[in-house]
Amino acid sequence: MAAVDGCLGRWHAECDRLRDRGAFASTGVMGAYRYILPTAAVREAVASMYAEIAHRLGWLELDRTLSEPEFQRLSADVDGWVSQDRTLPELIDTFGHPSVWIGSTGAEHAKTVAYTTTDPDSPLISFHLGKDVRPAVVVLAVRHRRGDFMDAFSFTPAGMRRKPTREQLSLRGTNVWLFHGEGARFASGVFTTMAAGLDWAAEHRVTGILTEYAIGGAYDLAIEEGRFRPSKAHHGTPHHVAGFGPGLEHVHLTEGRRD
Repeated sequence: MAAVDGCLGRWHAECDRLRDRGAFASTGVMGAYRYILPTAAVREAVASMYAEIAHRLGWLELDRTLSEPEFQRLSADVDGWVSQDRTLPELIDTFGHPSVWIGSTGAEHAKTVAYTTTDPDSPLISFHLGKDVRPAVVVLAVRHRRGDFMDAFSFTPAGMRRKPTREQLSLRGTNVWLFHGEGARFASGVFTTMAAGLDWAAEHRVTGILTEYAIGGAYDLAIEEGRFRPSKAHHGTPHHVAGFGPGLEHVHLTEGRRD
């Protein structure tokens, strides 16, 4: 869009502005948000940052615009409003239909909704919604302050509960590879990389499956990362969770060689 619109210089300046605020890590805006929200809510939250840039550059079509008094009132009220857990219907009832809706309209899926005015210099007040203990999504955090990215948020109690812990952050992206022999009841090898697992399989000429696993419960991680959505009565039952596959990369091997 920036290239087509002839404003690459402004686009690069906006990206520099994100870095200066701490909103752009080595893995981009997504890397910054990983410290704020559970994985399943990050994608829509990231889009809200770029939507704010699009608003400043005149590209964003708003579904609804707030008057300046409405926006100032929302800005003044939001910090206290998120001091308790809130649902999506409560959000809409309180502040009306948003200016921007990012993500699914389904009640059970993560999303971000944002409010702003027609003024391109007005920021987006962005409410990030995701799963907690309830079946439907709830408000986790709202990004409403200017300045440093990490200071821009207020959290609901649910958002504080779901905010990634230091341990979760250290484990994200740390996967292992398990080898499960054909007809075997248990895995017979655990490796930090696919290459290490393949070397071991070739050495011993084993037959089975080498599968990638993320650290944690396969069922919970698949839901959190949006790779699986419960849709049947038995989904989430103890038997289903106990037999749930990881849904990540896997390699079939016969006598140590890839099929």
